[in-house]
Amino acid sequence: MHSLVTLIRGSDDDVAALRAAVALAQAVGARLTVVHAVDVDMRAVAAFETAAAGLDAANKNLARAPARAAFKEVCGHIPGCRLLEFDTKAAETVERISPYHDTVVVGRLAAVDGPGAKVFSSALWEAGSAVLVCPPGAPSAVRHVAIAWNGSAQAGRALRAAMPFVGQAERVTVLYRRSGAEDEELKRYLATHEVRSAAFGSYGASGLTARGWGRALLAEVKMLGADLLVMGAYGGRVSNLLGFGRATEKIVTSSSVPVLLSA
Repeated sequence: MHSLVTLIRGSDDDVAALRAAVALAQAVGARLTVVHAVDVDMRAVAAFETAAAGLDAANKNLARAPARAAFKEVCGHIPGCRLLEFDTKAAETVERISPYHDTVVVGRLAAVDGPGAKVFSSALWEAGSAVLVCPPGAPSAVRHVAIAWNGSAQAGRALRAAMPFVGQAERVTVLYRRSGAEDEELKRYLATHEVRSAAFGSYGASGLTARGWGRALLAEVKMLGADLLVMGAYGGRVSNLLGFGRATEKIVTSSSVPVLLSA
């Protein structure tokens, strides 16, 4: 059984985020763990924003109340779904919990800085986890999976992490950049996992910038009507910078369908 983990903030967005995470977990029969981390950057109750070390038990309960209510509303009836609470920053928390889960689920990033981007970066580059970026209004079922393929180690790790989705999909489409060639080893790998009806296609045009390739990939995924995009992530944390590759940045901030990435 696959194991997913998602972080909530104790905000008005939690219910929608949890419903999306639950739908993705149920699509592959996965167990879902929900985590709420209380820290100075992501405090739910503004009136009680004090230094983390100074929070007493009553104030912690007040800060956790919105997250607990959202979890009860969305996940309270789901067997095996649990809520874990931590008194650490979200980016630190995701590094702590990711070794015990297959994939970390996050919301679509509004920008490549801020708390959401830090969680994404920590999961992907610090913890080495597969990350499933889920936009608002994402499909509740995964019937058609698109795989952006270039034969890299990153793309291979993303594909292996996505196999629970790929294996149960009704359609699988492998997409190469325009100058790419079909990969016979990939065909063999998919056949080994009983994925024998994959289609192959290309996207983009010569001379595109990195962000241009990202836009071209998103346009092709939309045209195909895919429910999930699988791809390698390129970049990496450099000093205190989050280090997004430009194509990766475009995808994780703009995709209208869930994106499963690995670095």
